[in-house]
Amino acid sequence: MQISVTFRQIEPSEALKNYVTDRLTKFKRYLDGPVEAHVVLGLEKFRHLADVTIDSNGHIIKGKEENTDMYAAIDLVMDKIDIQLKKFRDKLRSSKGDRSRSAAPAPAEAEARALPPLRRQRVEVPALQLGDAVELMQSGKDTLLVFTDVASGSLKILYRRPDGNFVLVEPDLG
Repeated sequence: MQISVTFRQIEPSEALKNYVTDRLTKFKRYLDGPVEAHVVLGLEKFRHLADVTIDSNGHIIKGKEENTDMYAAIDLVMDKIDIQLKKFRDKLRSSKGDRSRSAAPAPAEAEARALPPLRRQRVEVPALQLGDAVELMQSGKDTLLVFTDVASGSLKILYRRPDGNFVLVEPDLG
C-alpha cells in the first residue's frame, strides 16, 4: 500500500503521519492488488480537515471530514472509509456469489428467464364488504380488485370478465 500524506496550512508532524498510516494499513485486508492512498490534512481557521482518497484497481473511495481536533477528524474520515470499504466488499461478494449460482441455472430459473419483463405495482389492500367491492368495480374501469373482506378478514380478489360478469376469487393462504 502506497500512502502519501500532504499537510496544508499546518505544521508537518511525524506523529500525525504515523497515525494516518496505521489507520490506513488496517484497510488493506479489504482491498486487492496495488493500492494508493492520498491523505490531505489541513487547517482552515479553527477547522481541522482530513481528506482521504484511496485508489484500488481503479475503484476510488473518497472521504472528507472536519472537526475542531485533527485526530478526531482523522478518526471520523477513517470511519467513513471503513463503511464504504465494507459495502464495496459485500457488493463484490454478492456479485461473485450470483455468478457462481448462475453458471448452472435450474430448470425453474430458465423458465422464469423466458418470461417477458414484468411491471410491479404495489397497491393498498382496502377492507371492504363484498357489496361495496362490486359497486366499486361497477363504477370504475378496473378489471381487478384485491381487498380484505370485512366480515371474514380474508383476502379476496374480484375480477371483471370480458363479458361484464364478475368472478370472486377466495385464495387459500394456508
